Amino acid sequence: MTKTLTLTSVALAAAFTGALAVAGASPAAADQVSMEKCYGLAKPGENGCAHAKGLHSCAGNSSLTYDGGDWKVVPAGTCVKMNGSLTPFVGVNPNKKG
Repeated sequence: MTKTLTLTSVALAAAFTGALAVAGASPAAADQVSMEKCYGLAKPGENGCAHAKGLHSCAGNSSLTYDGGDWKVVPAGTCVKMNGSLTPFVGVNPNKKG
């Protein structure tokens, strides 16, 4: 009897743990937001990766404020609202101050 009870308890615990894992994964997946590259918003050291024209090769290497070749990742649909550009451009973002 105790062997059957123990096996049943283990099976129920495993099923419950699996259900919690699946339930826990769903909100995390729902919380993920689509992201996009936004040019002309990065301050020095805040860029996402390489400059569009090759002025530097990696994240955090920007030296100009709001350079049109440097990008940072923002939630999809917010770039233009923040006065950024979805495509690289030459010069500094004229719509950003500071």
